[in-house]
Amino acid sequence: MQRPHIMSRFFLLVLILFPGVTFADIKIDHAWIKNLPPTVPVRAGYMSISNTGSEAVSILSVSSDAFLNIEVHETINQDGLMRMEHIPALTIGPNSQLDLAPGGIHLMMMNPHNPTIPGDKIRITFEFSDGSKQSLFFTVRK
Repeated sequence: MQRPHIMSRFFLLVLILFPGVTFADIKIDHAWIKNLPPTVPVRAGYMSISNTGSEAVSILSVSSDAFLNIEVHETINQDGLMRMEHIPALTIGPNSQLDLAPGGIHLMMMNPHNPTIPGDKIRITFEFSDGSKQSLFFTVRK
């Protein structure tokens, strides 16, 4: 029987004792996707994001095996016309919270590979400016 390498054990111990060194201090709650008919090629995702760290963290990319592409968008009212604008990097300030909600900032989830059904759990992965990644499940709602 082979014993694990001492450096591997040390690295694992560091990850357990000091998770802030490796991962963003980001917590995502209330993650959900608005269900739409299968003929509609987009869905919108919403959530609350908290940054408990002392430095700003940006979401650089969002992905899922369930969609062809996911981008962060903001709904803008310009001269009485509503339009959506792509946000290439969404920054969450230190010790702050940002809510992605209908009519504001949201995830634009394009071209689902399969129809969505209320109650489905869809895995979404975020990549942050500190190099960390976080995956969680969004619940599809009516």
